[in-house]
Amino acid sequence: MIKEIAFVAYPAKDVAALRDWYHEHLGVVFHQSMEEGGVVQFAESKIGDGYFSLMNHEWMHREPGSASGIAFEVDDLNATLAELRSHGMTIEDPYDTPVCRITTATDPEGNSVMLHQITVPH
Repeated sequence: MIKEIAFVAYPAKDVAALRDWYHEHLGVVFHQSMEEGGVVQFAESKIGDGYFSLMNHEWMHREPGSASGIAFEVDDLNATLAELRSHGMTIEDPYDTPVCRITTATDPEGNSVMLHQITVPH
């Protein structure tokens, strides 16, 4: 039946501003955007084998700030946190699980974003 995840989409009131924030703070490069009426309504980034998308909240029928669940993999969580915090980004202290280290931040629209570092391959 299901063969892969096509994309994960986060709702936004201002897709262009949120796209810029993800690029500036997390280095996410968006390869595709779609405008309607001169306003960016959709932006998409290919990350690994999947896609991370930002979409106008009215298209999604979801309020900005209602998304959670994306976990971006990083090579070194401590170094990533230090870099992001040096630019004024507020991020929770990481915690360890039996297989990873993980932390959570909030994007400007209020959506929850996790940063993840695998510690035990599985």
